[in-house]
Amino acid sequence: MSEEHPIYRTANSETAINPRALLRSDDPAYQRPTYQDLRALKDRSGETGGSLAQRLAVDPRTWRKWTAPPEAKNAQQIPYAAWRLLLVELGVVEGRDESREPVKLNTTG
Repeated sequence: MSEEHPIYRTANSETAINPRALLRSDDPAYQRPTYQDLRALKDRSGETGGSLAQRLAVDPRTWRKWTAPPEAKNAQQIPYAAWRLLLVELGVVEGRDESREPVKLNTTG
């Protein structure tokens, strides 16, 4: 899918995911996802919060903290790496940046 400026509406919600939250963090137009973006992405995926937490290898309580309104005492912002992984896992964005050369790893000791 293109990362230009898509708008995603969820099947179970009228909330749109902010297209600027779908950009890479090094893009000057990038905006951090809100708890509403996470909830909308969950609705769009059709998965439970627990299954999305499992995809990210985090405790379901962590997912609930990420999707809590900011005024909640346990609210936390999702880390960019977890957000990006979730977008890739759900097929919302592609995982590889084709504009960059692959990193060569030295696997010999």
